[in-house]
Amino acid sequence: MRSKREIEVANIPACLTHTQQWVCWKYVVRKGIETKLPIDAKSLKAANVVDPASWCSFEKALATYQKTPSLDGVAFAFSKWDAFAGVDLDDCLDDDGEFIWGLDIVETFDSYCEVSPSGRGVKLIFVGKKPQSAGCIVNGLGPIGNGQIEIYDEARCFTITGQRLVSSPTGVASRQSALDALCAKLWPDKRNPPAPTPPVEKPAPTEVKQESLERMRACYKAILAMQLTDNGDGSHRLFSACCRCVEFDLGDSDAIRVVRKYANEQPFPTAWSNGAIAKRLRSAEKKVKRGSAFKQTPKVQLSLLSVGQLLRDNPELRPTVINGLLRTGETMNVIAPPKYGKSWLVTDLALAVSTGRKWLDHFDTVAGNVLILDNELHPETSANRIPKVADARGINLKEIANNLFVDNLRGRLQDILSLQSYFESLPKGFFKIIILDAFYRFLPKDSDENSNANMTDIYNRLDWYAAMLNCSFVLVHHASKGNQSGKSVTDVGAGAGSQARAADTHLILRQHEEDECVAVDAAVRSWHAIEPMCLRWSFPVWNIDDSLDSADLRPERPRRKPKPKEEQQPDAPKWTQVSFVESFVSIEPTTMKAIIAAAREKGITQRMARDMIQLTEGAGLIHRWTFGGNRPVKFATIPQPTLIGSEI
Repeated sequence: MRSKREIEVANIPACLTHTQQWVCWKYVVRKGIETKLPIDAKSLKAANVVDPASWCSFEKALATYQKTPSLDGVAFAFSKWDAFAGVDLDDCLDDDGEFIWGLDIVETFDSYCEVSPSGRGVKLIFVGKKPQSAGCIVNGLGPIGNGQIEIYDEARCFTITGQRLVSSPTGVASRQSALDALCAKLWPDKRNPPAPTPPVEKPAPTEVKQESLERMRACYKAILAMQLTDNGDGSHRLFSACCRCVEFDLGDSDAIRVVRKYANEQPFPTAWSNGAIAKRLRSAEKKVKRGSAFKQTPKVQLSLLSVGQLLRDNPELRPTVINGLLRTGETMNVIAPPKYGKSWLVTDLALAVSTGRKWLDHFDTVAGNVLILDNELHPETSANRIPKVADARGINLKEIANNLFVDNLRGRLQDILSLQSYFESLPKGFFKIIILDAFYRFLPKDSDENSNANMTDIYNRLDWYAAMLNCSFVLVHHASKGNQSGKSVTDVGAGAGSQARAADTHLILRQHEEDECVAVDAAVRSWHAIEPMCLRWSFPVWNIDDSLDSADLRPERPRRKPKPKEEQQPDAPKWTQVSFVESFVSIEPTTMKAIIAAAREKGITQRMARDMIQLTEGAGLIHRWTFGGNRPVKFATIPQPTLIGSEI
């Protein structure tokens, strides 16, 4: 029996481990040939690679593999519902891990790449969809014709080891044009020759290349200036050269090129492979500080545009995410008093965006994937809440199974700064919205939420993440202590005022004078001002209540001592259903909001007015008039006429 292979979990991109598309696998022999059999981690029976019922979470698959001796690893199942695809290069590495063939393919795709369990092949994973005309397998590759390439985007599992190629990116990149070009080369259409290969999707501006070359030249000079002698195999001189490469902040591929050039000038006693050099670079990173050779302030690239060019380049505003509130690349704060249902509200928002439904039955959304990074709730709590909100909104869980993602970070000691590598591993454009709940738990250890400078730095970093991922951020934060009714919208929220100013939308919930109700308002940057509204809590969701006045906020007033009996006002007249209708409802249809406002002027409380409307409607004294859409209902003392020919 083989020894258990260590899965290098930290190297596997988060966008893969967050899915429910994982199985285990084991070696089996069929017709004398050893092959890999997918295994359902729940039943330990053969898994069906096209049936989600056979799949599970990464954590479940990993735990099952680790405790089951007969299993040999974990695997990711490609699905027609996800955005991922993969290229498998077999027998492309030699015994030292050097490429025999296929390096050009790996460099072209420039996405996450890892070594296969055999140690002789590599697997690329990226975002893309295989052309319909493409096949799956091509044999006879490599210098002796024993290599093979496989390409899949569904109905197939890739074994995952986490043994990332040191020269490959840490994240999954979007590589549709590279995939199209490779498929056209492997499976050419003889009737219609392929068009010229489009440029590879590599972000490599000329300025960056020039800067990289300058750093490589400076590093090479620094290595040549070293006065060192070899100790036996030359490993000491090699390690020193690698330290210089780290100090000049060279990537692995650039560093290896510099070391190779140095070796041509001053050969080592031993020939070192690229893999050996990469290992020395990892050791050097523990010894010296990356980039320490540069002490000057980084240059800022100016991008000045004339007004004419600005208007030509930006004819429209950024794409809508939540109509009236949020656009792509923007940040929205959601502020409410502590323990007032903020998390339930943003869960509702996440469900709305992931299904393209209206949020709160009011704000149109554009459908897209949503990621909730929850630093407060345990996974069990999230798993309990999401189905409740979905059920309240009439959403089938299958609708969100593959486009709503949750990562519970509580206890994992993550903050806005430490999450940089996490966000870099996510594919650009994969998520429409990323929700941070609760925002205060993502603040770095030494930052102060009351410091304008600290908070401005954090929002600047969020803007950078949003641009990198082409998504929007929603931050869930609490209001300060005390009553909020007398504050302006941008003054509501705990901490420095820069939080409201830095965000593109600052949406707040304030306590209404009626229990379990809130008034909603927002300051927006790229939209017209919204009309304030009221929400009423009906577990587990908030619903708009047009009968409430958003100006009726709960005041902060001291308790009053009861007046002596002789100073008390005489009892107010008692209202009957008939007298209520005669005073406030007529044959002309009137909105509930207007009826309640008129009743309050006569000393009737809002709650009593609402109860009277329900009672009189139930008694047939008043009648409800509806007008369709989002128009408010009205009430009158006569029934609403039925249109001739209308369907009932």
